[in-house]
Amino acid sequence: MLRPLKSIALACLRSVWRNVVAYGEMWIAVPEVSGAGPAGAAPGERHPERVRPDIPLSRAERAWERQIRDTA
Repeated sequence: MLRPLKSIALACLRSVWRNVVAYGEMWIAVPEVSGAGPAGAAPGERHPERVRPDIPLSRAERAWERQIRDTA
């Protein structure tokens, strides 16, 4: 009688453990940034904030760019 309960409990614990590990990996994983350059250089090739050159900046983005350039 205990053997089936033990196997069910172990299966549940394994499932919980895998889910906890997956949740932790989701919050701990850091995206890889390649091509890091000196300060003031454009973001690297795979950087999440990379701007597409074929799309013009919006009005708000142009204002932010002016603010950054004025303070730098």
